[in-house]
Amino acid sequence: MGLLDKIGIKKKSTGATPPAAKKEKTAEPEKTESVAPKPAKSDTGRAYQILLRPLLSEKGTHLAGKGEYVFAVHPKANKTEIRKSIQKVYDVKVEKVRIVNLPGKRRRYGRTIGRTAASKKAIVKVAAGQKIPGIIESVG
Repeated sequence: MGLLDKIGIKKKSTGATPPAAKKEKTAEPEKTESVAPKPAKSDTGRAYQILLRPLLSEKGTHLAGKGEYVFAVHPKANKTEIRKSIQKVYDVKVEKVRIVNLPGKRRRYGRTIGRTAASKKAIVKVAAGQKIPGIIESVG
């Protein structure tokens, strides 16, 4: 006790404690589980920073029938970056990329006038016979 040590009073010991009995360790057999090797993830790099989301609209659904898909992309992305990102993420061959810059719209909140953020979308045409799974199938 720290307080008793400062005063100079020593605590009487209650006797010798018996030494703890040593436990004998038994040899356990090693567990051998067969773990399937994980498939190597392809390095997507900046692909998910460039491709923001697929845009689902009536026009986009009609274009998907022709093998063209519409994506919202990063405002500073160019055609080659978009092409490489689509090929890495969806594993399809891209034939053509078209880009549309969408300006921000004016909005009012009371007397304050502001703008919404500008954005960019890309219309991507994939090779004949290829599809990007999971985009149009998710539309009701």
